[in-house]
Amino acid sequence: MAITRTAMIDDDGSGTTGTILNNAWKQELYNQIDAQVSTGTWTPVDGSGAGLALIVTAARYWKYEKCVVIEAYVSYPATANTATAVIGGLPFPNGSCQSALTCGTSNATVYQIAASQSVVWPIVGSSGLQRKNNELSGAGIVFAGVYLTA
Repeated sequence: MAITRTAMIDDDGSGTTGTILNNAWKQELYNQIDAQVSTGTWTPVDGSGAGLALIVTAARYWKYEKCVVIEAYVSYPATANTATAVIGGLPFPNGSCQSALTCGTSNATVYQIAASQSVVWPIVGSSGLQRKNNELSGAGIVFAGVYLTA
């Protein structure tokens, strides 16, 4: 991921830049920073065992060292299946802390990643109970959040 940089380094007091710390040195430093950042897409899948075909409109991630930012917009198919809803396919497994993701849907759902897992559980925000597949039948869900990988 390229970062626009406009650093001014007057390293010898002459009022100009790049006499000692020249552009090649700065570019090498910036390249090392950029090498630590990865971005991409990921594929949310049904992890409930019901074999549902989720429709993925968008699913992206950004990772710097152990910090992972994800976002997804997924639609559930029409279903009467009552298994606990689970969204799998996270780009990196969660570390040793439980993580909560934000919610952009109107069905009062929060999204949770258990410690050391690679799946997201939709949770009823008011009760803390796990949602069932049939409760998300036909729904479009949006979630985003940050977690730390192992």
